[in-house]
Amino acid sequence: MQPLPCSRPARRTVVAGFVALGAAACSSHADKPAGTGRATVPAAQDGHSGGRVMQVVAHPDDDLYFMNPELSQSISANDQVVSVYLNCGETGGINKVPGSTTPPKPDVAAYAGARRQGLRQAYAQMATGAADAAWRAEAVALPDGTRVEVDTLDGHPGLQLVFLGIRQHSSYGSGPSKGLPELWADPSMATSTLVSTGSPVQGTHPVTRDSVIAALAHLLDKYRPTVVRMMDPDPDMQVHDAKQRLHHDQPGYSDHPDHTAAALFTLAALERYQGPGAGRPYAVVSYRGYYNERWPQNLPAQLVRAKADVLNVYGGSPDSCDFAAGCGDYDVGKDRSYGTGWLQRTSLRDPAGPVLHAAADGRLTAFAVLGGRAVMWQETAKGSGTWGAPQLLAAERLLPGMAACLTQDGRWQLFAERTAALGASVDDNRREIVFAEQRSPGGPFGAWSSLGNPEGTDPDRGRRVGAPVVTTDGQKRPLVFARNWSKGISMRQQRPDGQWTPWKDLGGAEVQEGLCAVTDREGRVHVLASGHDAVHHWSQSKPGAPFTVAQTRLPAPADPPAAVLCPDGGIALAYREAKTSRPVAARLAPGSADWRDERLGLTARGYGPLALLAQGDAILLAGRNNNGTTSTALWRPGTKAQWTTDAGRVVGAQALSADAQGRPVLAHVTPQAALRTAFVAKGASGH
Repeated sequence: MQPLPCSRPARRTVVAGFVALGAAACSSHADKPAGTGRATVPAAQDGHSGGRVMQVVAHPDDDLYFMNPELSQSISANDQVVSVYLNCGETGGINKVPGSTTPPKPDVAAYAGARRQGLRQAYAQMATGAADAAWRAEAVALPDGTRVEVDTLDGHPGLQLVFLGIRQHSSYGSGPSKGLPELWADPSMATSTLVSTGSPVQGTHPVTRDSVIAALAHLLDKYRPTVVRMMDPDPDMQVHDAKQRLHHDQPGYSDHPDHTAAALFTLAALERYQGPGAGRPYAVVSYRGYYNERWPQNLPAQLVRAKADVLNVYGGSPDSCDFAAGCGDYDVGKDRSYGTGWLQRTSLRDPAGPVLHAAADGRLTAFAVLGGRAVMWQETAKGSGTWGAPQLLAAERLLPGMAACLTQDGRWQLFAERTAALGASVDDNRREIVFAEQRSPGGPFGAWSSLGNPEGTDPDRGRRVGAPVVTTDGQKRPLVFARNWSKGISMRQQRPDGQWTPWKDLGGAEVQEGLCAVTDREGRVHVLASGHDAVHHWSQSKPGAPFTVAQTRLPAPADPPAAVLCPDGGIALAYREAKTSRPVAARLAPGSADWRDERLGLTARGYGPLALLAQGDAILLAGRNNNGTTSTALWRPGTKAQWTTDAGRVVGAQALSADAQGRPVLAHVTPQAALRTAFVAKGASGH
């Protein structure tokens, strides 16, 4: 193939920096998917946004199914993107052609090579609009001598695919397998790489658990990503029966064992990564895999179509190229990806953004987990809109997702989930909930302390626990909630003497990861979470009373909800409706048990969790657009809300709060692993 010319008009890139503050801007393109084959970015700008993204997956196509649309957004926004594929995905070596009556002969080397060609086609389509754009493939030696294939899109040095080439299987049906799960679990085991047809790598090399971790750590140091995307290291428990069939899951859990092992290898490599520069953290985003087929659709039709278009290019067809191994993963093309249940949803393992609250002195304060550490930002003075330098707090191995509250005397308490151990055996792979608090208002934080795990001492169940959320009761005593192994909710509360009650399972139906908790003006605590068909509401009849759970009887949710206390003492709730992604808002009046749908009338723009702020009788919403930016909408009873777009791109989710002057402030983490804040005009109308 000859290189194809690229002609993509320049775009404004995101300004790098730890804190940037600006006013919201309008855009008419926020609801258009990124990277769907439109030629929009010049090669000269490729990789120059300041964002550097490294994706680590098990198989060719995991990124296309589970990380898109964020992958397409990164390519369209000029981020440097390197995608690392651990195994070859060769399975039994049969590249099935849909509609063919003659099955092809097994050829594991050719099928592995064809899948690589499919990826080149898909990435070229996203970057240039031409699936047959040329690539440069080379064999690159790792420090231990292993040679890996590195493919670079011609004219786009910031877009690379790295194939470690580990065999997916060693037995192909005759004897025990030696793949990624076995490599993770057995440090003494060894397998090897596979020579793929058409690859510049022409020799095999032994592979061990340690060599995989070392290879990933080397690539992290080489590419110095500001964002690391990985699969889910701790997939949900899953009952498989006639309704929920096993499909490609591992028995008892909601994902492929290779996905889980790839994520664990990535976590282990991240423990050696020092970040993109001196004192600079990085963001980690973990994506669910086959979990997606078990929950309602959360992507709008535009993005589902865009994902399918890319997968069709990846699938290719015989004789559509001149590559010796074949022209893609044929069984995936021709819209066959629609039937998997993975296309219609993109889910984060920890669907959280930064925490944004006012401190006791009125200064807005933000917290986030970056590079396994807690990071704090504060306004230099209350209502100033000027932010000080980030402060990296002690402790590492924190997982994405952070919760924070203030004690009665004005000290911050922080809560997170931590990797307590990351070993090969079940007993040596543990998670725990931890908390830290300031020694005095505005002072330094003490050491992180363990709150244990809702699943007690069972390490396998304990890995399925989610990130904590927190609220305080009428006496400012924190209550911590976490999703547990059975997909219900567990709680622990701090007593007046500073000790904690044992973890207690609150019961109730299965819910998604992503809880929210709020305390009403009477001191009663409310917890909300999205189930399969309804939002579930745990509440107390009076302060300190046991929790009971009921359905809200509102439209079925796609994503986790957000809830806040309203000035009138009621509670506001917001989330996206299943399938349509339409924003839904509801209010619970003081003393009422019935939620009232506010019927916003907003168009379905974007996807993912919403942020929510209630001021007076108004509700302010913020949500992610199809292209990765944010839109906000202000709604009052009797008015029609409209979207206003803020141009900054988002990693994770957004947060909303009001500053000391009552001005709404939007905050999120950027692809440069920075905090970005923006004032939201109260009366703005969008278009």
